[in-house]
Amino acid sequence: MLAVGEETLAIALHPSGFHMVVATAEKLLLMNLLSNSIKEFNSISMKMCREVKFSPGGSMFACSVLPGNIFVYNFWTVDCPSNMQLKGHQSRVRAIDWQDDDSGFCTAG
Repeated sequence: MLAVGEETLAIALHPSGFHMVVATAEKLLLMNLLSNSIKEFNSISMKMCREVKFSPGGSMFACSVLPGNIFVYNFWTVDCPSNMQLKGHQSRVRAIDWQDDDSGFCTAG
């Protein structure tokens, strides 16, 4: 759960509107949005994630970590296979944009 005074670096809302990913300085929080509350259901240890974006279908999300690494997670299993860990950006990733069919994405730095 978010600690009092803990800074939020990025937020992504699931296309369904019932879930979200919140990036803090130390971790990613996967949360359910309920009618009267927000509940954490999982967390991923990840430092300084500055950009998070869900795929249009909602089954995946991409997150960017300094200096320019991108990790793509399956939202339902919270799995990130090695072929979905991308490295090579020369600068900080400032935007992630998924293709409409979830088949890939573009990044800008």
